[in-house]
Amino acid sequence: MKSYRATIPAVAFIFLLGLTLAGDQCCLAAEEGATVAGVVKFDGPRPKRKKIRLVEKGGKQSDCHKLHEKGLLDESMIVGEKGEVANVFVYVRKGLAKKSYPLPKEPAVLDQQKCMFRPRVQGVRVGQEFVMRNSDPLIHNVRSLSFRNRPFNIAQPAETPDRKKVFTRAEKAVMIQCDLHHWMQAYYFVMEHPYFAVTDAKGKFKIKGLPPGEYTLEAWHEAFGKKELKLTVADADSSNVNFAFTEKDREKASTR
Repeated sequence: MKSYRATIPAVAFIFLLGLTLAGDQCCLAAEEGATVAGVVKFDGPRPKRKKIRLVEKGGKQSDCHKLHEKGLLDESMIVGEKGEVANVFVYVRKGLAKKSYPLPKEPAVLDQQKCMFRPRVQGVRVGQEFVMRNSDPLIHNVRSLSFRNRPFNIAQPAETPDRKKVFTRAEKAVMIQCDLHHWMQAYYFVMEHPYFAVTDAKGKFKIKGLPPGEYTLEAWHEAFGKKELKLTVADADSSNVNFAFTEKDREKASTR
């Protein structure tokens, strides 16, 4: 790859439709196409994860401390020993034809586990069912700070049924938070196409089934901001494309 441009030679591969688990989340829309994989890293001093104060508004100790006897670390910047960045949303931003893509049969799920949202970052398709679940023995709420889709704020006491939504418009980097537990945050992207992925703990991502064409690929992270690169796909093969965030990216993102 030269200056953010990669070319993929022609070889055919066949992939099944599907949706992987968060951490390597990607939805396949075509049986034939290219696989684009890579790693996202942070080029700078490894950020130290802060310990979360498990207190509610007003300073009262939260019942969440019973689920975390050894404490709980902030997840806004999870960077590995070699700079690998977790929870980066990587997707095709430009270049796809305007068309309809099959929806996944399974819903996208946001779970509340041990006073954290799981997954931290995920993609959900326009028209796909979005399920909100509370697996904890205490009450939470799910507040969506969306703009293009209608915002919502749903209380979920323990042992109550799942709540469900379907989004009708594409929307990027929508924050979800729990008003009862200030540290609980997550982000979702509402996508019109299936060509996206979320990096795992090793910073790895994989997008499958990409048709031939010229694309702009974007990597988004809640603390490091956005990076993009150009990609040329010729027929079907696999290619590695990597992103690197810097301290300047982090500083720029913090001022937005």
